[in-house]
Order: sequence, then structure tokens, then C-alpha cells
Amino acid sequence: MLMRDRVLVPYAMVCAAVLSFFALDLGTAWQKMVLCWVVAPLSDLMLIALSRQAWRLPGLTRPARRFWIALGAAGLFFAIGDTSQLVYVLAHPEQDKFVFFPLQSLLGVLGVVLVGVVALFHPSQMWSRGTRIRLLLDAGIVNTAVGVLIWCLLTRSGMAHAGPAGYLSAFFGCGVLLCGGFLAVKLGLSGSSPISMPAAIPIIVSTGIQAIGNALLPTDGIDGLVYPSLLVLVPCLLTVVAPRIQVLHVRAGLGDRLRRDERTGRRYSALPYLGTVLCAAGLVVALLTQGLGLSAWGALAGLLVNVALVVVRQMLALSENNGLLDRLDESLAEIRRRGRRQEALLRHASEITAIVRTDGVVKYLNPAVERIIGGSLHDYVGQHLLNLMHPGDAPRIEAELAEVFATPGAKRHIEMRVQHEDDSWRWLSAVAVNLVEEPGIGGIVINARDVTEERELRERLRFQAGHDALTGLANRRLFTDRVVAAGTAEVAVLLVDLNGFKQINDTYGHATGDAVLRHVAGLLLACTGAGDLAARLGGDEFAVLVGAGAAEADRIAGRLRAALAVPAEIGGQNLTVGASVGVAAGPADQPDNLLHLADLRMYADKQRSREFTR
Repeated sequence: MLMRDRVLVPYAMVCAAVLSFFALDLGTAWQKMVLCWVVAPLSDLMLIALSRQAWRLPGLTRPARRFWIALGAAGLFFAIGDTSQLVYVLAHPEQDKFVFFPLQSLLGVLGVVLVGVVALFHPSQMWSRGTRIRLLLDAGIVNTAVGVLIWCLLTRSGMAHAGPAGYLSAFFGCGVLLCGGFLAVKLGLSGSSPISMPAAIPIIVSTGIQAIGNALLPTDGIDGLVYPSLLVLVPCLLTVVAPRIQVLHVRAGLGDRLRRDERTGRRYSALPYLGTVLCAAGLVVALLTQGLGLSAWGALAGLLVNVALVVVRQMLALSENNGLLDRLDESLAEIRRRGRRQEALLRHASEITAIVRTDGVVKYLNPAVERIIGGSLHDYVGQHLLNLMHPGDAPRIEAELAEVFATPGAKRHIEMRVQHEDDSWRWLSAVAVNLVEEPGIGGIVINARDVTEERELRERLRFQAGHDALTGLANRRLFTDRVVAAGTAEVAVLLVDLNGFKQINDTYGHATGDAVLRHVAGLLLACTGAGDLAARLGGDEFAVLVGAGAAEADRIAGRLRAALAVPAEIGGQNLTVGASVGVAAGPADQPDNLLHLADLRMYADKQRSREFTR
């Protein structure tokens, strides 16, 4: 991302060219100083422009925006100060050594202090007691290292010839270095930072280089113009890239991680341990350059304090780790208890729980399937769902589950038949839910229960509500509903009334009468077709709804009369049952009229049969 940026890549090429000019020691002393103080204010102006991009980023919090505004304002201070230094150099062409113009130093101080104060007062989150102690120890470790560097800078041999102005500049540089240490703690350790760590590194490094430069330049420790120029230019050039890196990180979506760090704090940072390394390096340099003197003893004392803080910090970390391990053990034990409880619930559940992959293959079943439909889990896991159900249900189930399989979170109720191990078919009522995106599931969860007895009872009740209990034929309610359901279509109705049924009841008893009714019902079913509906309307009255029209109704009436004319053994008696039949045809939207007309014709037939009998 950084290597392809349209701003940073050209900027890096320009910086490489400028630094090469000094590294190759090109030009005269005055030309070096002029180039140094021309590049510095230009980089300051670029810092202002890039900081403006950073503070205008969408979604930026108010404290973070305030930090980037402060950095832009500091760039303005730096630009004015460096421009005044350029004017001073141009006014003194005979100058062959670095001399800081007072206004430049003052504005530089103001810019650094402004950024440091805004960063240090950036709102902090509410930390626990242990987190506050850990942060204080980390701050002590970092600033102990800063203190060792400050001590080594102020007590080095070159300071003896620096004079008041040199001491003032050195003290300023050490103050900047101390601010840089606090800034590093705030940005790198606290987790409450207005800037991402990649963007903060150039600011922290440039602050350190500037501080060391201010402490070294006024003394005789550095000769020539190359190193002083680099100590001035490198911090300016480094600071410029910080706001651009921040902008790139936010645009790349890495700003979310920064906000998470602000909420949770950083769990680990190498910055305190880097402080210990700096303390040790300061001691080694002091011993090599000045021997066992004041600088070395101070650096040794600082290193001992730093190591002591590191030891305390590690003891605290070990204590926290032990607490975390105890809580982790408790959490794992609770997870195991929950797992065992869930396994027991699934093992003894009365419903089948299945997880099906999006390709329809069953990948999990609880043991309830063995009790409900028999067999073993191994017989079902790995099988395609449609292969486990009735072939007649498979197309319907596939269509009903298509949306569930395609849509995460979708839910559907289905009923299906599955084969029991005794080869019977069991009805299951199931609810399928798409939990493909749920961690640990990744499939379609189906909860099913056996409703075979419920369906049989429901069907039996539905049959009983529409059929006569004695004959099994449709009752008056179902017959009327079927006529109405025909709408405006032309239908034919056949009414049958038994002749002499009362005498049979009186003579042979009601048991024989019931047998006669069942006998007539059987003859009706034998004389009608699949599209006809035979019904018992009540008592000895029967009816047939004929689906093929009036002509077919007449033929059914003829077949029924012929069948009834044949004597039959009923209830132990050889009986001949007579019947009167009336046929009517008409639109089904007037069922009462249709039945009334058939009733009139049936009574006319009954009258004719009486007259014939006389």
C-alpha cells in the first residue's frame, strides 16, 4: 500500500535526492545550509497539507481530529521558524557553521509542546486497577531509558565548552526527548491514541532525532555541516509521512483496528523492553567514550532502576497470567459441563435433531432417530436427505426446502414420511432453519417429531365428520358440500328411499335393519363409479352424486333396481329389499332445488310402485 502511494513514492525520491546531496558532501558550506533551510520549510508546508487531509477524514472522533489539527498548527510554527532561519542564512553568506536563529528555536519549541500537550491530554479510557499499574510501570521503564539518554547527553565531555547558549539548547533538546518519551507511552502503550502505530512511529523517531540534534549541535561533538544538516532535515522529512500513513490506513479499513485498540487497550508492546536496550546502550557508549565516570555511573543507576521496573512488570504479568489461566481452566470446565449437558439433552430428546449440509447430505443426527424410526446413526449420517423419505414426498420436500437452502436464516415447516425399520412409513413434522452462517453449525438444522398417530387420529376424525358410522358412506354434510363445491356446473342427483324398511325393523329387529342398510350401501358402491359419491342422508334414505350426468344417473338407478330385486341373505333371513329412486339434474349452485326435485321424482316412483303392488 505504501510502496504504491502516489504521494509517498515521489516524496521518497525527492528525499533520497536531498539526503544524497549531503551524504556525498556536495557544494559549499553555505550552499549546504541554504539547501537545508529551503527543504525544511517546504516539508513543513507539506506537513500542513497532509495533516489537513487527516483531520478531514470521515468518521474521525473529535479528540483525534484535534490531534491532527494540532500537528498542522505545529507545521505552521515550524514553517515560520525554518523560514526565519533561511532568511538568517541568506543574510550571512559568510557563515560556515550551524547557528540557530532564536525565532526558529522558539517556534520549534512551541510546535513540539503543542503536539505533545494535545497528545498527552487525549481522553483516556476507564482502566482496571491492574491495567493502570501496568501502564505506570511501562511508562516508568520507557522514561527511565529517556532519563539515561538525557543524563549521558548533559554529562558528556563536550558540554564543558558549550556555553550558556549550548546548555540552553541542550536542555531544550532533553526536554523534547522527555516529551517524546511520554508521547511514546501515550501512543504506543495506553491503547488510547488518536493515531495508528505505523503513523506514530515516524513522529516518535523524528522527535527523538530532533531532541538529540538540539543537544549535540551546540557543542563541539559534531564537526562540519553534513551531520548537523541531517539532524535537522531527517526529523522534518519523517514527520511529513505520518499524516499520509494515517490517511492510507483509514481508507484501507485499518482504522477499525485503531478504534478497537482504543476500547480494549494494547495487550502487548515491545516499547518497554526497547527502553531497557537503550539504557544498556547508553551505559556501553558512556564506558567506551568516557570510561567509568559521571556519565557511566548515572547510566548504570538508570539501568538498575529500569531492570527493577522490568522485573516488577514481569512479576505483575505472571500474576495476571496465572489469574487468566485459572479463569481459562474454569471456562474450559464450564464448556465441558455445558457440552456434556447438551449431549445428554440431545441423546434423550424426544425429537430428532439433524444438521444437513447445503448439498443435502446429512452430517449430524442425534440418537433420538434410533428410537423413532429405528436403525443406527451410521445408516443415516452421510446419506442424502431426499433418499431417506418416501419417494412420493421427495419432489414436494425438495421444492419446499429450496428457499431454505438458498437463504441464510430462512425457516420452513414441512411434513414428510420416512421408512421405519419395520418397513412401515412414519409421518414426521419438521422445522428446517438455515444456520449456514452460524459458527459451529454451518448447515440446515432440522428438528422433527413423529406425528403418525396424530395424523391417523386427525384423518379418522375428518372421515367420521363426513361419513356415516353404520355404512361408511358419505353423510348428508359431506354430500351437500360436494354438491356446492361443483359450483355452476351441471350435476345429476339420485335419491333412494327403501320400501318396507319399517316392517323389516319391526319384524326382524334393528340388527337386521342395520344389516339391510349395510347391504344397500354395498350395492350402491357396486353400482357407482369412481367419480360418483354415494351417501346415506339419514334413516333409510340414500343419495348418489353422479359425476357423468343425468344419463349415467338413470343407468345407475337401473343397475340398483336390478341388484335390489335379487333376494339376499341378510341377518340370517332371505330378504328382497325394494327401493324408490328419483333422479334430477341441474346446476349445482341451487342444491336445495335440485334435491327437492329428486325427492319429488322419488315419491312419484314410490307411488307408482304402490299402485303396481295393488
